[in-house]
Amino acid sequence: MHPKLYYRTGGFLPLTHLSFAYDFIIFTNGSIKTVQMLFSFLENFQNTTGLTFNKSKSLFIMAKSFAASRIHSIERNTSLIKESLPMKYLGTPPFKGRKKPFLFYDIFSTIQKKLTAWAFNYLSYGGRLVLIKHVLCSIPVYLLHTLAPTVNVSRRLEALFNKFLWGSKEGSNAIIWGFWKNCSGTLEEGKLRFRTIKDMAKTFNLKLWYNFRANKSLWAKFMVTKYCGIKHPLIFSFRIGDSKNWKDFAMSNGKLRS
Repeated sequence: MHPKLYYRTGGFLPLTHLSFAYDFIIFTNGSIKTVQMLFSFLENFQNTTGLTFNKSKSLFIMAKSFAASRIHSIERNTSLIKESLPMKYLGTPPFKGRKKPFLFYDIFSTIQKKLTAWAFNYLSYGGRLVLIKHVLCSIPVYLLHTLAPTVNVSRRLEALFNKFLWGSKEGSNAIIWGFWKNCSGTLEEGKLRFRTIKDMAKTFNLKLWYNFRANKSLWAKFMVTKYCGIKHPLIFSFRIGDSKNWKDFAMSNGKLRS
């Protein structure tokens, strides 16, 4: 791509796009001339390859500081609709700012559908154990790879799992013989081989930290360039404007190694 099409990252690693199969995110600056250059490039790409972009499934996102006149001009030039964060990309919601509970609503909706479908089936405790371990606990795994849940979200998820374990259904309660955290652990510890949501999130956080330290992916290179520069990743020197997610990520892994 032409250098003018690069997304301005404050002098850091230039970004052009992210792609996976047929899903693309293109980063560029928001000037009208640049947008026109970008779409001219995409039109040449379509004419050359025979591939086409589905505009009905495409959108653009801009910073809140952009004037309404600029936004309307881009909409006229591109025939795309402006949207706001968070959005869905590959099943995860890219967002800006603090984590909000609504980012996890899809997980609760999916779990609730499963519980409703199983509500009228006779299930033994062993059957519920299998469903929790291999179905319910696997639902949030994909999102937990990139987004650690809040404390409240973790508690709500574990409460749903625990109620299902002890036979509680919608509209009817059952005796809860133990808290989820008391059931989580190895068989040698006298537990049921569950893991708490906090432990699952910590595991994926460590995996993300490993990828960050390996510095091989585009994400890792961007993060190292943006937040560390020439300094070692364990030497934290946070600056005003640094992402809260970066601070939490760096501090949590720094404490694990201190």
